[in-house]
Amino acid sequence: MPSKNKTPKLDPCEYCDGFLDGQEKPVTVFRHYAGSHFIFEHVPARVCPRCGERYFSARVVREMDRLMKEQPLKLATISVPVIAFSLAA
Repeated sequence: MPSKNKTPKLDPCEYCDGFLDGQEKPVTVFRHYAGSHFIFEHVPARVCPRCGERYFSARVVREMDRLMKEQPLKLATISVPVIAFSLAA
């Protein structure tokens, strides 16, 4: 009879070889679509505790894509300065 007390498998981070614990945390995501910038708040993501890389489920990514394409009429907006960067000589 198989044991019911299995330790959950930890997924490795593909960037630093750390391990993801399976818990999702709310994060802020910045996306760009069709010449517009979007900020999504409270997006569920698995976050590597070692390097901070974020992993989103396919369902979450599809929903962000859908929301960017539909662009509801009453979105909160913010003004963002654009700075041309150059290194001083």
